[in-house]
Amino acid sequence: MGLFDLFKKKNDDPMNDLLKAFADGIGESGLSVDELPDGYGEFGFNKTNPIPTNFSFGSDEYLSKIRTIDGKSIKFSRLGSVSAENFPDTPIDMYQIESSTGEKLSNFYLCMYHKRNSNKAPEGFYLKK
Repeated sequence: MGLFDLFKKKNDDPMNDLLKAFADGIGESGLSVDELPDGYGEFGFNKTNPIPTNFSFGSDEYLSKIRTIDGKSIKFSRLGSVSAENFPDTPIDMYQIESSTGEKLSNFYLCMYHKRNSNKAPEGFYLKK
């Protein structure tokens, strides 16, 4: 093995295998919808009607496209996971949503175990194209 071989990216990383298996599992069981059919309550604002996204990076991508009605970007931070009675075996992630100046606007609930990100925004917000 030469010196530069140490810097080559290895494809046999066990973490990559684990992430791929997890993502493949999501693809098998998740839905490809903008709103979950068993959800109830205000879309995105209620843990019983979370926003479907694809994996944690999908949640970040979705939230980075959210804009307030007046076109301003938001700040978001994950607060943790909660459970909902209508999705008993699925963690729902709760995010604090703030204006670009730091004013707390709301909390959003997202479920990252789906085939794609929703194309729907909670009421009072929209998704930047």
